[in-house]
Amino acid sequence: MKKLSLLLIFLVTSLFAGENRFYDFAKVTYSQPIYEYVYDRGNPHKECREVRKKVRSYDNGYYSNHDDSLGVDSLIGAAAGAVIGSQVGKGNGRVAAQIVGGLLGAKVAHEVRNNYRPNASYYDDDRYVTTTECYTVHDRGVKRKIITGYKNYFTYKGTEHFKITDSPIRKVRITHTIDF
Repeated sequence: MKKLSLLLIFLVTSLFAGENRFYDFAKVTYSQPIYEYVYDRGNPHKECREVRKKVRSYDNGYYSNHDDSLGVDSLIGAAAGAVIGSQVGKGNGRVAAQIVGGLLGAKVAHEVRNNYRPNASYYDDDRYVTTTECYTVHDRGVKRKIITGYKNYFTYKGTEHFKITDSPIRKVRITHTIDF
């Protein structure tokens, strides 16, 4: 019997020996709501309007003269680019510069031929084209004030604190931890 009571006392004291935290409660003195402003978007609707644009006319077949063939001007541009490229670098770098210069020269000559039209011009007609443009518009929303939480104020050991919660509360649980 003596051994059993000693074992029981030992088990009970060992259960409480490991506890290093305790709880206290403080009464909430007042709760203050926290507000947030929310804008409700209005109903979306489609608005359309007619837009009148002036017509531009092109003469001399500006777009039909586009030429993708390789012409003499492209060959001259490639040769000029290779000559300029030979002035850069040494050894294999000079060969690479000649190749790149030739390709760039041919490309520049080709673009100049296809984009330069001294006789092509556009003029404003007296004609107009009317098109309809539509886009979605939202009505102006309504500003609402909603409660997002509560600040619950309480005093603990002479100092005022607060805890934010979803709803007002009457008391706050305070946890104390003791470190050894």
